[in-house]
Amino acid sequence: MTMHPRRPFLGGLVRPFWLLAVVLYTSGCQTPPTPPAGCTSRTADANRFRILARQALCDSGEEVAHHPLRAGRTVLADQAAWISSASRGIFCKRLGMRLHGTPPPLSGCSDTLDPALIETDLQPASVHLYRNGPEALALLEHLIDSAQSRIDVLIFTWENDSVGWNVARRLAAAAASNRRVRLLVDGSANLIFAPAPRPNSPLKQSDDQKTVGELNRVLCWLRRQPNVELIRNRSPFAHFDHRKLVLIDGQTAWAGGRNFTDSAFYERHDITYTLQGPLVTQWQEMFEKSWRLQGGNPACISSQTLPIVANAAGRLVANSPTHHSLRKSLYRALDGARHSILLENPYLTDNGVITKLARARRRGVDTRILFTIQSQTESIDHANKVTANRLLAAGVRVYLYPGRIHTKTALIDGCWAYMGSGNFDLLSLYRNHELGIVFGPGPIIQDLEQTLFIPDFNPEYELHAPLPLTAEDYAYELLAGMFF
Repeated sequence: MTMHPRRPFLGGLVRPFWLLAVVLYTSGCQTPPTPPAGCTSRTADANRFRILARQALCDSGEEVAHHPLRAGRTVLADQAAWISSASRGIFCKRLGMRLHGTPPPLSGCSDTLDPALIETDLQPASVHLYRNGPEALALLEHLIDSAQSRIDVLIFTWENDSVGWNVARRLAAAAASNRRVRLLVDGSANLIFAPAPRPNSPLKQSDDQKTVGELNRVLCWLRRQPNVELIRNRSPFAHFDHRKLVLIDGQTAWAGGRNFTDSAFYERHDITYTLQGPLVTQWQEMFEKSWRLQGGNPACISSQTLPIVANAAGRLVANSPTHHSLRKSLYRALDGARHSILLENPYLTDNGVITKLARARRRGVDTRILFTIQSQTESIDHANKVTANRLLAAGVRVYLYPGRIHTKTALIDGCWAYMGSGNFDLLSLYRNHELGIVFGPGPIIQDLEQTLFIPDFNPEYELHAPLPLTAEDYAYELLAGMFF
């Protein structure tokens, strides 16, 4: 019988150690910057759905290759989010809310606050609100034109329309005047949300027939301009960058829910705000981290801030596939509400938010929501009809905005407020990259109430009877609570 020599003990460990070394080495590798699709002759005439699929596969592959540990955490977080949302939808929303019975009377105004609403680590800030779209656009133009050294932009959708070209040309002019212009643009938004031709537009083709080059024409032009640095934000595992932020000289932030599109400033109801103070420095550091992660060359960041006259105290909240400070802050505030909840959002599909609104009403909290069934997304309109009826049955006062609404705000007990890019849906609260601010007591709370909530909660918009529903409505509501 032939005897085989025994393999040395250490020899058997060589391969696992080599694999571990490769994982540790690649886990911190920086991926090279990537341009938007459609900027080369090879992709300009391509079908947008084909490019979307290719981007998703390539971005996911690069994430696994360069950041395997983070990719693993992301996949696990996705599964946990789906299980959490599905269980809330089945047990809390569909079963629990049906067992609530008749909602109790509203409680009286309480002089004491729940500890959950007492925010800590707040920073002074100077905040100004802009409800009017043209006014918000004029302010953006002024900020770009007056920048002294640097303009950093983080944006979701940048369409090939008049607003898109206007902003692009101003940024190109700023770059030509030796101001550093850095642009991080989500690489999928333009392809997913292709705008329909307007009634007087010479373009008559359907959304599906528009090529990638047509949809990204503004971005590709801007990328070719001297001194402009434009990078596509990768979307591994279909995690998109939904943030909207413009930073001017590291001193002033322009943010909110508006994208660089005609509809954002002239059709949708939304709110924009400017910010100055220490929080801007934190956002600048966040942008720098994102810029480096996508392969961009770093910039020298100064921690010096301009003197401000503070009218607010707040802290930044954010969301990423594995970091959910926005969701946790919102959930905590809804659970701590004792007197009133005012909430505005077009995409109210998160099962956690819906059930917490119903629970707050059962505690006697005056709970009111504003959303719409006339948005640009038919599936969300179907889902919102069912949600409106569920909340109405729970005693929540439901207001339906007569048109397209895009605000993402909340005001609780007159002492806690949120504004930002994140919707109150599964995508924003669990999957996408989002940013926003949570405010504690201060003048900005009253300003937000007077500027936004009082005009928006118009008695004419209130729903007093259940909406007629179809099987299609229920089907979309089920899907929205699990995937949207």
